[in-house]
Amino acid sequence: MNRETFQVKPHEDGLPLVDVLSERLRCSKKQARVLLDARQVFVNGKRIWMAKHTLKLKDVIETVRPEAKSKKIAILKRTGDLIIVNKPSGTVTNDSSRSLEVRLRHELENPQLCAVHRLDRDTSGCVIFAADSRAKEKMIPLFREEQIVKIYRAIAIGRVSDQLKTITRDIDGDSATTLVNVLDRNRDASYLELRIQTGRTHQIRKHLAAVRHPVLGDKDYAGEQRGNPLFRTVPRQMLHAYRLLIPESDDRASLRVTAPVPDDFRAVLNTLKLK
Repeated sequence: MNRETFQVKPHEDGLPLVDVLSERLRCSKKQARVLLDARQVFVNGKRIWMAKHTLKLKDVIETVRPEAKSKKIAILKRTGDLIIVNKPSGTVTNDSSRSLEVRLRHELENPQLCAVHRLDRDTSGCVIFAADSRAKEKMIPLFREEQIVKIYRAIAIGRVSDQLKTITRDIDGDSATTLVNVLDRNRDASYLELRIQTGRTHQIRKHLAAVRHPVLGDKDYAGEQRGNPLFRTVPRQMLHAYRLLIPESDDRASLRVTAPVPDDFRAVLNTLKLK
């Protein structure tokens, strides 16, 4: 990731943050607003996203931007009408001209290809695609009946106790259960493996925030991330869809598919001395 730090000069005293970002980063105000909307700007160590935030002399501005990547989408498993890929963070699954679904249609030369389920934009890892809508419809009952096992890896803020084995809390009026396994931990953070027995929207993120161990880098549920100075520079939520277990069917053996932990996630683990 790219980090830039600079201090407000006398001629910038009293100017809006978006103006100074545009000038210093040599980008348009629109591009500066994109950076602010992504919560990637800090003033004196505090995350700021208001474009009109008034700067003062000697304020310290820090920006954190992920490095641009143009690699092809990694295919983890291809069998019959199913394709399981390793979704990179920062990409929406579908419903966008820049989505993972659209990219795969081009890369695999299959305009009928469609996503069977979704991950949040900033969550990386295993996503199932079907060759066409017919193949997708065959998979829907497996999700509805919770036959597909979904295992995630996450870095959570704080020291998670071994006593926390299960989180059972309703989400938007529906029951939801998350199983928790602590892989490693220290005073600052914990490396977790999580299995969701239900598939509610933002389930892991909401459940961990509810027990006061939010996902590191979560811009919606973690609040102001205090403690280790690294926390405020993490560019995205440290949540990764690590493994899928798919039951056998009439035309397919059971599948066990794993997406390796990505480099940015591994770098944060190393910095926090977690493994």
